[in-house]
Amino acid sequence: MKLPKQLEKECVAPDVRAALEEERIALYGASTIYIPVLKLTPKLRTNIFYAKAIGELVIGYEMIAKALANELRGLRKIDSLGDRVSRLLMVTNDGSPRFYRELTFLQKRQGARVLICRLDVDSVLMGDILGLKDQVVKAVLLNKKKSVINVLKSLL
Repeated sequence: MKLPKQLEKECVAPDVRAALEEERIALYGASTIYIPVLKLTPKLRTNIFYAKAIGELVIGYEMIAKALANELRGLRKIDSLGDRVSRLLMVTNDGSPRFYRELTFLQKRQGARVLICRLDVDSVLMGDILGLKDQVVKAVLLNKKKSVINVLKSLL
């Protein structure tokens, strides 16, 4: 996994990579894709909320899939598909197996640019983190590098 260049410039990429590899879980029961499990910390919570506040967060699987498909079309047109992480997709721990299987297909279409992580919270708490009281949120996408970098650095 190639992390954003900014993390390498700041010499924190090895530490971020270690934090991401600390705990991993299969995307769903029979999946061959293993994703990092992130523990919710005050710093991580703040960075997720801040990303939402500045409009760098997409909420909900359907909106995420649509946004990523549009980006992918544009990247293919200009032949600019990279292999560095530039998007961070965080999912909750209470999705159905079908939901997690859909993420497998999304990962295959998008490639290495999208890092999928499981945030160790349920969908109601995710809604609360985003300031959406009593709303269920199973997936959020950080769609700007600056927010991705801030969230990844908050793992340290």
